[in-house]
Amino acid sequence: MKLRLLILLTIALPRLALAAPLPTEVTPTDVVVDPPVTPTETDELLPFKLSLPTEEDAAAWQQPGFRLQMGTGFGILSGIDGTPGSKNVPILVRIGARLDHDWSLFGSFQFAVAGWRKNGDLSGLRFAGTIDPTWHITDHLDVAAGFGFGGLVEGATGRSDPNAEQRASLVASYTFPSARTPMVACSGVGVAGLLRATYMWVLGPLSATGFAAQADGQWTACVENVGRVEPDTAQSIVRRQWWSNAGGSLTWLISWR
Repeated sequence: MKLRLLILLTIALPRLALAAPLPTEVTPTDVVVDPPVTPTETDELLPFKLSLPTEEDAAAWQQPGFRLQMGTGFGILSGIDGTPGSKNVPILVRIGARLDHDWSLFGSFQFAVAGWRKNGDLSGLRFAGTIDPTWHITDHLDVAAGFGFGGLVEGATGRSDPNAEQRASLVASYTFPSARTPMVACSGVGVAGLLRATYMWVLGPLSATGFAAQADGQWTACVENVGRVEPDTAQSIVRRQWWSNAGGSLTWLISWR
């Protein structure tokens, strides 16, 4: 009996296993995805704007406005009719404005330390200030003509007095007829003029650099106070001598706007 029951169980168990329903496959939950944003909807969220065009640097320098130039270089100031001359190191400052596409107006201030030659030549400080109308021939090249004042302040020069005895005998101011025998030292002011050509390269919207070649002249009234006064007018007795100089310089410049 037990044997028969064992046989029946052996036969029935595989059939029951085959007849049992298989477990259903679990599927992942569907993910809800938002619909893609269309270009039209993007335009409504972020309005389209045109960017401003970039102005060329060279064109910006042609616009009216403030200008500042500074530079230094090498120059020569020669004497005329016996006037002393010398090599010098000029320092140039120009302040002005661009008026339109073709013209600018500058005020130029130049200082130069002179005295690189032999003993007796010009030795001291030279200065000048001029008003310079400037014509812009091209985007890079311009020419200027200036007129104003100029002066000299000399220190020790090693020159001898053209008339030492005269200092003690003068009863009135005296002007030397020429500068063939120059005074011991010249201190005075006069008139000055210049012609300048400048070539500039634009570095950016706010800066430029270049070179300036300049020819200039100066007529200076040198004045020496002898330390006494005129008996009739009580004015100081002075000796004067007119110096004429002409020269030129080459200067490296940096410009800002």
